[in-house]
Amino acid sequence: MGDIELLSWNYKDTPDTFSEIIKHDYRYFESMMESRSIKNYVILVTCNRIEIYFRPEQILMGSIEGSLYLEYPESVKHLFMVASGLESMAIGENDILRQIKSSFDIASKRGKLDKFLSYTFRKALSVGKDVRTLTDISHGKTSLSSISLDIIQNQYGLAGKKLCIIGTGKMATALLNYLAGSKTNITVAGRSVEHARELAIKYGADYSDTSNIPSLIKSNEIIIAATSSKNYIIRAEDYSAINENKIMIDLSNPPNIEQTMNEYIAFYDLDRIYSISKETREHRKLEITKAEEIVENELTLYTSKINEMKSDDIIAAFYKFANRIKQDELEELAKKTDIKESQMEIIDIMMNSFTKKLLAPYTDSIKNFIKNNENYSYILEEYDTMLGNMMKKDKKAEISKK
Repeated sequence: MGDIELLSWNYKDTPDTFSEIIKHDYRYFESMMESRSIKNYVILVTCNRIEIYFRPEQILMGSIEGSLYLEYPESVKHLFMVASGLESMAIGENDILRQIKSSFDIASKRGKLDKFLSYTFRKALSVGKDVRTLTDISHGKTSLSSISLDIIQNQYGLAGKKLCIIGTGKMATALLNYLAGSKTNITVAGRSVEHARELAIKYGADYSDTSNIPSLIKSNEIIIAATSSKNYIIRAEDYSAINENKIMIDLSNPPNIEQTMNEYIAFYDLDRIYSISKETREHRKLEITKAEEIVENELTLYTSKINEMKSDDIIAAFYKFANRIKQDELEELAKKTDIKESQMEIIDIMMNSFTKKLLAPYTDSIKNFIKNNENYSYILEEYDTMLGNMMKKDKKAEISKK
């Protein structure tokens, strides 16, 4: 089985294909892997990225459906960068760690992890936590919700404004948390009026359903769309006739607001917010450099550990192969001689001892070589190939005997 590879569709590297691919659900990407006979994978889905980390039986042909395709070790480095918040639209955001943990848990429950993927994702979560502990990259406002509200506060002010949040999920909740104490008149609108009511009561806001979008636009100065809908919630005709100043913020992906020309509308989508958030990235250059150094150091440690795990597998395969040969020879001995069972048990013990003593210098040399050399991947590949060929020959010999 090969090293970890990556297929990624995200706002930064594949913006043209991302807006379409994100419309698909988890099962679509699951089928994408299963149809290619890939059994070990983790699917990470957020509003700004869809990534599949997987271990194929053989190297994949490359990019699929316009994805970014990375082989090892770049694939794992990318995961560490994502976990550290270095690949996020809002640099240093914290929610990505929860999303990675959730994806990891789903893969575990579905039986899609092997020990290499399991270790890799545990390591990624650890790296993400270390970056946030050892640097100030996540200090201050780092989420899209907070950055978008900062933009509104700085350019228009929030106090006394009428603001409608369309959505009742995590992002809507985050917006309400940031708006606490802002003296903004807030309405929470959702497809389920009960969900909207429950959230509104918690934060002292008004509530509504989304059955009359034009009315919500007309009665509010700021409209923020933050849902997981795959389709437009606000269409161009809902606000094309507006003739008073409005601010519309679309934090959804795919977009929830259909854009049209209207001189009274100040429109902010994810692209525009990302452009503005780059200023935050400029202010955090030093912290970003520190975080990148942590990622590089941890990647070196990770690579060493992974190769140790591979060598352990190869050594185990050596002993398994030797044991199969021993068993074959014992069976042949039993056929050709009138040997007693008690004598056979003694011979078995002796052969086990002989095997261990014979293989010990070679297995120790593999471990020492790995410990003291950086460029040792090739030797693992050579051993893996050699063992694979030996196993195949042994299997053919068994079949011919039958």
